[in-house]
Order: sequence, then structure tokens, then C-alpha cells
Amino acid sequence: MDWSLNRELANEAIKRADPLTLKGGQAAPERRVRGILEQSSAGQVLKAHLFACARSLLGQWAAYLDPDHCENRALVIAPGGFISTHKDSREGDLTCVHFLTGGGAGQPINSVGNPRFVIEDPSRYFDEGRLPFEPRHGYSVNPRPGLSVFFPSHIPHNQHPHAGSTPHVQVVANFRVNLPDDLEERLFD
Repeated sequence: MDWSLNRELANEAIKRADPLTLKGGQAAPERRVRGILEQSSAGQVLKAHLFACARSLLGQWAAYLDPDHCENRALVIAPGGFISTHKDSREGDLTCVHFLTGGGAGQPINSVGNPRFVIEDPSRYFDEGRLPFEPRHGYSVNPRPGLSVFFPSHIPHNQHPHAGSTPHVQVVANFRVNLPDDLEERLFD
């Protein structure tokens, strides 16, 4: 993806987000820009790119990707803002987080550093405590413009607190994969 396209979409999302969002401490609905990929030519280019990536990832199963379903939103994360651990399984089957901003490699890997996106271990409940010596099981990603991360929508994920001085912006796209009802029987019986 062209870097200027990411910057254009980030600026568009910041402009469309509630001005209070940029002051931090706002709830998620106030920082979302729903349908960002349908609202401009830059968004439509990114949407086509993400669909192509989803098809490539799915390989032989790409035939089951619903070409009309792409629930999407931009998230504008103010300094100090974060996204609690959640799942996107109600919105789709395959989730993509595409970063429009971020510093990439070299960011601190800790829960109080720059925006760090984490895909959590799905075998543990969100609210289960950890002993002080237990490691946190998850895969950390340092956001950078143009980086896309795809994962099953039922996997828990979160965004750690953003310590930057300007808003961090990412696009979330959820795709539907319509598998036949009897697929598991055909594959595993």
C-alpha cells in the first residue's frame, strides 16, 4: 500500500471523529468512524487491497469469502487511549487490523509503551488472573503505516495504551466466510 494513501485515510478519520476524541479518555463509540472504507476513493482502494489479502490468506477457501460483507471502521486512539480485550466474532469470521499510523520496530514492548496491538491466547478467559511470574501469552505487534494483521475473529485482542502525542489511527475490517454446513463432516469424517 502506498504510504500517502494511509496518511490520507488517517487524516480523514481524525477529521471525522468526534473532536472530544482527540482529548483522550473517550469511550469507543466516540472514536469510531464507521464505514471508512466506503467513504472515499482512498478507502475503496484500501478495501480492494484488504479483500485481495483475505483471498490470498484463505487460499483454497477463498471461494467462500462473502464479496459483499466487509464491516469496517477506523479507530482514532488519542494519547493515553487504549482498546480493552475483546472479540469481533459478531461482526465477521476473519478480522483484519490495518494500521494507518504507528512507529513500527523499536517501540517498547510493554503495557505502558507506544500503541502495541496484542493478539491474546484464546485458551484463557479474559478475566482470569495471572500469577506474578506467569508470562502473558499473546503475540505483540508494533503498528506501522501499511501493516495489516489478519486473524480469526473469535481470537481475543487489544490495543495497549498509546503514549504518543498525536492520535494513532487504525482500520478494522471484518470479513464473512460462508462455509458449507457439512464442511467439517466432509473434511474430518
